[in-house]
Amino acid sequence: MVTTAPDAAKWIGYPLHRNTNLISYPHSAEGGTVRSDAARNRQRIFEEARTAVIGGESALTLNELARRAGVGVGTVYRVFPTQRVMLESVLEETVRELIDAAAVADGHTDPGRALLDFLRTALLAALARPGLTDVLITGSDETDSLHQAKGELVGITSHLLARVRPAPALTGENLLKLLCGLIHAVSEHPPERQAAAIDNYLDLLRSGLAPPSDDRNSRRGR
Repeated sequence: MVTTAPDAAKWIGYPLHRNTNLISYPHSAEGGTVRSDAARNRQRIFEEARTAVIGGESALTLNELARRAGVGVGTVYRVFPTQRVMLESVLEETVRELIDAAAVADGHTDPGRALLDFLRTALLAALARPGLTDVLITGSDETDSLHQAKGELVGITSHLLARVRPAPALTGENLLKLLCGLIHAVSEHPPERQAAAIDNYLDLLRSGLAPPSDDRNSRRGR
């Protein structure tokens, strides 16, 4: 079941707040004290979840999250009904950063440069955000806002691909799956060699995506 979340776009800057409607606040006769306490608890939960996931703990359990945040397990479950919702809520930030990166790359007049600039940014982001590959490649999402963000990312990457005119034609979904493969390939290299590996893989990819007509025209010009 998809968990309803508010419009994610307005939360860019601190995206974990996108799921604030997952908490139900009890009414208080003391002028909102309970709501204020719940808001502080929610903030701690979000911050602990973000720190853990970005630090590589994508498998952090909700029980452990409750311990670190200093709240009851039930409070955590009101914020994140499942561990997957927690992961998606944190990594949606990176997905939306990739959407912005694709839009910036689309400003290049050279279609091939635009696509490679986006892929380079995406690879670096994924290497710095453990768990992103899983979020990108999974077909079923538990939060509406992440599902929407992934749809936007597929749309803009499809546009970048269309500008390159690869043969056979590829979709944005194809590109995201290819990106996940590149992430795995680059991550197999030692950290000091990953930058060179990214360059090599992207050079190879650019050659493979070049339209056949461009190759034929270049041969005629020799």
